[in-house]
Amino acid sequence: MDARAYEEIRPPETAEWLPAGLREPPTRWLRGRFDEVARALPVFDRGPFAMAPENEGPWHANELLDLIATREVDGWVRRPVAVVSRAYRLIGHREAAVAMARALADLGLEPDGLDTHATLERYGARLALEVNLGAEWMLHPPDGHPLALQLRCLNSVDASAMLRVCFTWYRLVCTNGLVAGFSQAVGGLTHRETRAPADIRLELSHGLEAARRDRASLGHWFTQRLPWPRVAPFVDGPLKDGWGARDAARFLHILATGHDGEFADRFQPGKPSGKAMESTVRVPGSPARAATQWDAAQALSWVARGRRDPAAHLDRLREIPSLVQQLAEG
Repeated sequence: MDARAYEEIRPPETAEWLPAGLREPPTRWLRGRFDEVARALPVFDRGPFAMAPENEGPWHANELLDLIATREVDGWVRRPVAVVSRAYRLIGHREAAVAMARALADLGLEPDGLDTHATLERYGARLALEVNLGAEWMLHPPDGHPLALQLRCLNSVDASAMLRVCFTWYRLVCTNGLVAGFSQAVGGLTHRETRAPADIRLELSHGLEAARRDRASLGHWFTQRLPWPRVAPFVDGPLKDGWGARDAARFLHILATGHDGEFADRFQPGKPSGKAMESTVRVPGSPARAATQWDAAQALSWVARGRRDPAAHLDRLREIPSLVQQLAEG
């Protein structure tokens, strides 16, 4: 493979939208066309989980476990990355990418030319893959920050999570992005012999239909005013119960100031809406004071990024539409 076919990157701004769990460890970042990035993903082999004998003799293998290792190919070195049950079905990152490419092609899209980002954990065991579906699927909200429909894939080969694929609306704000939070789950494929990535095509088809319906719902968010009298009860009730007091207070601070924040005194008693906050960073694309339900959705999306686990981050994004509805209806 031509080493110039994709770009290996680690600029700080690229990490802004990622969950904390994929920002902090040493990470490999890839950006290019879908086909280029897919070919640069690691390949994994499976073998016995065994120890060499102290003296000459046979190796002693564990009868219940197998070892997963990266193959020495395309710049990856051979290295053990995980130990899994023998009942575990290995779905490698390239295998998942190939299944996605075939499904997109069957649905009339040309995956090879799509702008793609891949984030791999230190030894490649966990993958976050983002594929932007292009201008045909782009929306242009009144705030001037376009929304791109993104196909997102999370996968692991260490049994930490199932293969998950979904669509999200990704907000482009300068060099930073905010996931719009109006995401449709396409499916979770367990790493067992009973299911395989062939399920992806039908579920992607359903996801694209849902994305078409999203346009109307997103348009509603753009125009509906934020009901400020309901914000404090929402923060102190549903949001605190679901996301915790700290994140509820951060959300309110973003709405009121356009900045993220932290507790001025983390031992201060009281409800989240009454906590004193100190501003930290400016939230890209947020107004100085929120005015619409769209602004509230973006504040929730920003707060959701703090989840360390990418799957937990995705779960929070999927909760945003229902949270905005609760805020609107009181």
